[in-house]
Amino acid sequence: HPFIQHSLLVRAAVADNDYHKFFQLQDSAPNMSDYLMDKIVPSIRQSALQTICKAYRPSVSTSFVLRGLGFNPDDKQEYLSGKAWMESCGCKFEGDNLITKDTLLRESSSAVKNSLI
Repeated sequence: HPFIQHSLLVRAAVADNDYHKFFQLQDSAPNMSDYLMDKIVPSIRQSALQTICKAYRPSVSTSFVLRGLGFNPDDKQEYLSGKAWMESCGCKFEGDNLITKDTLLRESSSAVKNSLI
């Protein structure tokens, strides 16, 4: 059944810490299953941000990071809320770039943890 197949793919993406696949699956979630996925989005985003900061040194485009974290950087409101969430996690910016070498990540202190709810 397609719903079972989707849930198994989501479980595999979470187990493999594959944030890219997770957010792709969330965009294609059948019925209202994306609401269930919303519950784990903050922890997936936190883990993904740590991975991105380790992989891309010394800097990376903010839009690229936001897209990887499941935000839509083409939407001004989502861009701003996503960037605010990243700042609450300790991200440092210079222009439109995330300066990964100067970023010391911490748990988000912002109420803006999920743009999808």
